[in-house]
Amino acid sequence: MSLRFDFLCILIWFITITNPKADQRNKKPLHLPDMPTITATLQAPPPVWAVMQRNLIDIMNRAAPLFLEKYAYPGGTLRRHGKLDDDYECFNTWPLFYVIGGDEKILEWSLNGYNAVTRQWTYERNSVRKEFVKQYDMLHLSEGYVGFQYFALADPTIPEQIDRARRFAGFYMNEDPDAQNFDPEHTIIRSPITGSAGPAFESSADYVLIYGHASLYPIVKSLEPGWEKDEKRHEEIQQLYNRIVISGDVPMNLAITGLVSHAYILTGDEKYKTWLLNYVDAWMKRIHENNGVIPDNIGLAGKIGENREGQWWGGFFGWSGRYSVEMIFNSLITASECAYVISSDPNYLGFLRSQVDMLLDKAIVRDGDLLVPYKVGPDGWYDYHPLGPYILSHLWKASMDTGDWERLERIRKGKKHGPWAYAYADSPDPPEPGAEEWFHDGTLFDWNKVLNDLRGNQQRRNEAPHVSFLGGTNPDWPVNIMKAELEQVIRNIDRLKSDTYEHEWRSQTMLTQNPVFTNGLAQMTMGAPYTCFNGGLLMARVRYFDLDHVRPGLSEDVAALVERLESDRCVVRLVNTNVFDTHRMIVQAGAYGEHTFTNVTFKKQSEDSIMEESVAVNGKYFIVELPPATTITLNIGTQRFVNQPSYAFPWHTN
Repeated sequence: MSLRFDFLCILIWFITITNPKADQRNKKPLHLPDMPTITATLQAPPPVWAVMQRNLIDIMNRAAPLFLEKYAYPGGTLRRHGKLDDDYECFNTWPLFYVIGGDEKILEWSLNGYNAVTRQWTYERNSVRKEFVKQYDMLHLSEGYVGFQYFALADPTIPEQIDRARRFAGFYMNEDPDAQNFDPEHTIIRSPITGSAGPAFESSADYVLIYGHASLYPIVKSLEPGWEKDEKRHEEIQQLYNRIVISGDVPMNLAITGLVSHAYILTGDEKYKTWLLNYVDAWMKRIHENNGVIPDNIGLAGKIGENREGQWWGGFFGWSGRYSVEMIFNSLITASECAYVISSDPNYLGFLRSQVDMLLDKAIVRDGDLLVPYKVGPDGWYDYHPLGPYILSHLWKASMDTGDWERLERIRKGKKHGPWAYAYADSPDPPEPGAEEWFHDGTLFDWNKVLNDLRGNQQRRNEAPHVSFLGGTNPDWPVNIMKAELEQVIRNIDRLKSDTYEHEWRSQTMLTQNPVFTNGLAQMTMGAPYTCFNGGLLMARVRYFDLDHVRPGLSEDVAALVERLESDRCVVRLVNTNVFDTHRMIVQAGAYGEHTFTNVTFKKQSEDSIMEESVAVNGKYFIVELPPATTITLNIGTQRFVNQPSYAFPWHTN
């Protein structure tokens, strides 16, 4: 890090803190005398990462209106459209940004955007019923609803959002007579295509079969080229597709657990917990029945391979599909984390772990790279790739188990070369045969490298450098992740200002200009992995509330860095970059208060000496007071997953 760069960051910080800010919130500060209060006493210039973090937040606050000006009318109605899920995804990061510390207008704008997308697709395009997508595969549907779940983190008291949470989960619990998606007798979702209009038993075969997302094997051994252009053959294949692929349950439906767990955390109604654990238990039983491998197709009578003469692979976004492991494991991550959060039972992490171990048991080493099979076909397992680091990152950050860290180390040592583990949706066109096979490109894979050219769900690729930082081998990560996200924001600001930018996938033109990035901020401030984009929950070790302005998020001018995560403690550093004002924040144990803080140890300056002090907490919250230009490192003892999760704010329960 050059002296010139350090000086530039300090200059930005000085300009920021000396520029008066108009506080538009005008809320009276809260006083919570029963909460332990810790006061920072060490004064020091802010570190570079802290200056960059606050600068990034300020820039995104100013960049968000540029997106609205270009693509939305007043009230949120979009000026152009992508696909349904892409329209929702345009605002997915905005409520989380507010939760981290973005301006209050960000929450208002994202709610307007969400509501407008719902209206437009209801009345203009007839694809939404009762404010929920009529029928869609859970891969795409769950991507669009991650932002919906973030709204409860931002404000759990919004009446229509509570009503929606109940209704959306209810579509999968047969509470709507027109949406009987679930079969309680066989514990299955009745189709890969579901929604507020119920399960679909007919769906176009063209996209899924042409792009290689499912197979008709063994009923159809091989599809001849051009089948879709022959009217008679097309009709034959379509009927087979409806019977073989579209009738029954698939692992991708496990992403529904995000919506159901969201309803439970928001309302506390036990029926959601009961349904979710019952559904996950059924899939865990199927793994046992299928010799340790999750089957990818379950018939309407609840039998593995029922539509395929007993064959357990070949289903919709399943083991023979184009993205196979990528698709299946995203749903496994969501289901395992949701079940763990709402039950406090670590055995549910075994759901995900079992499939990691299953693949690692089949691993090979080629040119020094540890590769696992991604697909299954008539001749067995094939299509070997590295295992994506983000899968093990999610598992370890949830479990804090030494065995899961050893699994991480195994794939770290085995990932010698680039490129990335898998070519995920790099083109809108079907791939040529063999085009997506993985072969190393001769470059060395750098686990510490932060990537700055990622779009949408590709942000998960920056899990590897974060894990390296937490493991003590990537000390420059805090600066590098802020630099990378700032570069991405600037790139998207330039795109917004351009009249010529158009993404290769026209449906993602708006999405790829979103200037609000939250992955690095969530990693830094809350110790969270990148939220699984197929329905996942935010899995944070801590979150914050601005006590002076009575809202969620970091206090203005305050930066945070989770420096270490362990099973029974975490280390968090807080910095007040303002040299004039004192700020007060609440630190909460987990995104949903699911953890308990035992005690907090920190250093306290008294006259000319520095002493270590410990404060007993024995609860979900404590207050930190940060006088001007102070910093404090908090060593926080933690009992994890011991409380019923809730979206309630600290002042809702005090």
